[in-house]
Amino acid sequence: MNKLLKNVVLILVSIFIALLIAEGAARLVYDPIDFLKPVTLRDEVLRYRIEPGSGAHDDWGFRNKSVPETVEVVAIGDSQTYGISAQARDSWPSQLQSQSGKSVYNLSLPGYGPAEYLLLMKDKALNLKPELIVGGFYLGNDFKDSFTAVYSVPVWEGLRDPGITSALPDDSPVSKKIDSPSLSDRLSANSVLYRLVSSSVIGDNLRQRRRIARGEEVVMLSSEEHGINTGFTPDRRLKGLDLENPEVTEGIMLALEFFNRMNTLAGENDIAFLVVIIPTKESVFADLIEGNESLAVSEKIDRLISNERKVNKRVRKYFAEYGIEYIDVLPALQEGALKEQIYPANFGGHTNENGYRIIAETINSWLKQPAGD
Repeated sequence: MNKLLKNVVLILVSIFIALLIAEGAARLVYDPIDFLKPVTLRDEVLRYRIEPGSGAHDDWGFRNKSVPETVEVVAIGDSQTYGISAQARDSWPSQLQSQSGKSVYNLSLPGYGPAEYLLLMKDKALNLKPELIVGGFYLGNDFKDSFTAVYSVPVWEGLRDPGITSALPDDSPVSKKIDSPSLSDRLSANSVLYRLVSSSVIGDNLRQRRRIARGEEVVMLSSEEHGINTGFTPDRRLKGLDLENPEVTEGIMLALEFFNRMNTLAGENDIAFLVVIIPTKESVFADLIEGNESLAVSEKIDRLISNERKVNKRVRKYFAEYGIEYIDVLPALQEGALKEQIYPANFGGHTNENGYRIIAETINSWLKQPAGD
């Protein structure tokens, strides 16, 4: 028995040492900021925030190496600007820095919306004294997030409609499990090796299978002609663009008001302000999936795309009326989607590094335009 016990202990110790060596090697090869899951804390105003320095994030808790004293461009947004589905260096703010030669600070966090964008602009962005602030406006959930913030955070109580008494649930990816992190969460926060496995293609496939098992609709599209292989979640996206839901329509008005306030605040501080309208994945592939009855839940897909088209038109009209500079990256992404893989080959609604490159190129082209054009 003693010999058996010694052998078991020896094996366990060897495995532990091997894992430590593998973890060290992984940290040398890969940037921890791309793999370690940061610690999320509750916040009375922002709803939640990243613990400074956790997950290799900077001292403000954002996806940068450090916090600069000054910067030329600040990008504020949600997961679409943070750069989910890509390495930090491949997010559109990072690629914009490489393309434009201007310093860019990424002040974004998954799950944030226009309410948080305004707060971050006041509390953080202005301190960096930028020439330009770019707000990423994701049509897929920024309306829902605006409603959730206003009707759950006391600081926005003055913006509430007395006739609305309920609030949409906060289902943002970083708001879950804050109080009781699982073993998986703890490993994700401390092991690059674990994240390499769990965030790999294998991990994505497992997550997609779990979603399907829970009853979520994941519609796959494969087109050899265009080299497209990807999936869609129309049910999830429609929840944020359901124009028959009064909470969504209220969220639209609130989101537009927040961007108007951001534009005014930027003007008062002699800072240029630009909104980047980011479409849903479904709208990017509308030419291939709209009216395509061979796809499951095609009616829901058509309704989603139709609603987003109406909202996009309303947003652009509002921005024009209030003198808010904007660019819509939908046409560029639609064109790019027919030439290369710009989304992961799964349910993910965030572009990959190719899609982020296209967004950065579109913004950089705007930056090159003569003033007043």
